Amino acid sequence: MKLFKAKKGIHIPGKKEDTSKLPSVKYISPEYVYIPLSVKGSDFEMFVKPGDQVKLGQQIAKRERDKGLPLVKHATVSGEVVGTERKLHRTGLPYVCIKIKNDFLDTPVEFTPIEDIDKLDNVKLLEIMRESGVVGLGGAGFPTFLKYQNTKDIDTIILNGAECEPYITADYRIILERTDSVIDGLRIMMKVADAPNGIIAIKKGKKEVYKVLCEATAQYDNIKIMQVPDEYPAGWERQIVYRTLKRSYENFPFECGVIVNNVATSAAVSQAVREGMPVIERIVTVAGDAVVKPRNYRVRIGTLASDLIQLSGGYAPEHKDVRVISGGPMMGVSQKNDEFVVTRAVSAILVLSGTSEYQVPHHQPAGDVLLNVLHFVEHDDRHFERDEQPCVRCGNCVKHCPAGLQPTLLRIAAQAKDEDLLGKLDVMKCINCGTCAYVCPSHIEVNEVINKGKKYYQVKTRNKKK
Repeated sequence: MKLFKAKKGIHIPGKKEDTSKLPSVKYISPEYVYIPLSVKGSDFEMFVKPGDQVKLGQQIAKRERDKGLPLVKHATVSGEVVGTERKLHRTGLPYVCIKIKNDFLDTPVEFTPIEDIDKLDNVKLLEIMRESGVVGLGGAGFPTFLKYQNTKDIDTIILNGAECEPYITADYRIILERTDSVIDGLRIMMKVADAPNGIIAIKKGKKEVYKVLCEATAQYDNIKIMQVPDEYPAGWERQIVYRTLKRSYENFPFECGVIVNNVATSAAVSQAVREGMPVIERIVTVAGDAVVKPRNYRVRIGTLASDLIQLSGGYAPEHKDVRVISGGPMMGVSQKNDEFVVTRAVSAILVLSGTSEYQVPHHQPAGDVLLNVLHFVEHDDRHFERDEQPCVRCGNCVKHCPAGLQPTLLRIAAQAKDEDLLGKLDVMKCINCGTCAYVCPSHIEVNEVINKGKKYYQVKTRNKKK
């Protein structure tokens, strides 16, 4: 039931001016860090107990493949293990976390630096990626080594630096601040996959980043810097592959000879191989109209979002009602409060005003006012709270869906819990980008309903297999 190729998009105001030019501020001094495991916690094997002293980068927990996605967790500060405690995860769920009291010494694990990657075979490099806990730092959190395991005929590794969601500038800053690590990580991943070519994809208009990358890769004939349209969702994996190589695939990029990774993930791979340091920190953008000083921070995994909001001056006093979002405004998750943990997959913390009043302009024709009201979306500066209106069958959601789906029909199928129709309409192809809700003149949270239908369909099909 797909209608179009994955090449469509819409232009959304970037709202990145407040932070794109601001170098990341290093924050490594939270009193405690909370290393998230899972909702249950019992699916991880813990290597530490309360009272143990841990070093920076030390492996403290691990989950094997038979219990879920294989993940490795590390201490992101040196100090004392306090025990476990539940904290809100970026998904909005309470996760069991290992709580570590920071001794502020950052005593690291021992490691011998690796300068020549040619001395390591692909198997060893893959093992380093796995044991260092490198995951998709663009927001997916998927273990990176799984993308390179048992793959064949890969000819291109693409680094995704499009960062298409509004407000977020974490990838922008990491390209500028850790250019050499980004390129080095790409070369390492090309070696692991035996891929002869590499591409770094960024959005058009990012002149500073484009110049820096072109200069840094001038010595490599097999690495290209390519620009994709300034559209949303330009950072979607299918979009990146199609825009750069004009290739399509059914399920995964490796089917067409490609592996896609985020630029921050690439820098993490370089750090893991060259320095022996796992993913202990990342750049996080704190932005939005309801925070006093928007900034970029380089923070330790396990830091509380509330700490970063306070470092940014706290909540703007003129906003009585605020929304705190983990991630971007399109695909992020609204949180109950600001006491959630910065994980490896959190690229931004947005603090947005919950409501604002709409003032009807004087002397404006009534018809123009009505059109303005109908086409407000919650991501506009002039957002105001209003009730969802009936669908007007305008087809905007279908026209703009980058996955080529039919959101209006998917919404009906989801509401009816029609398993068969959800399957026929390819509900699992929905990428939860939020474009359908963004363009809806009736302010219907289309993607939210579809997402619930997607989860319902997953459960039903899983139960059938059993």
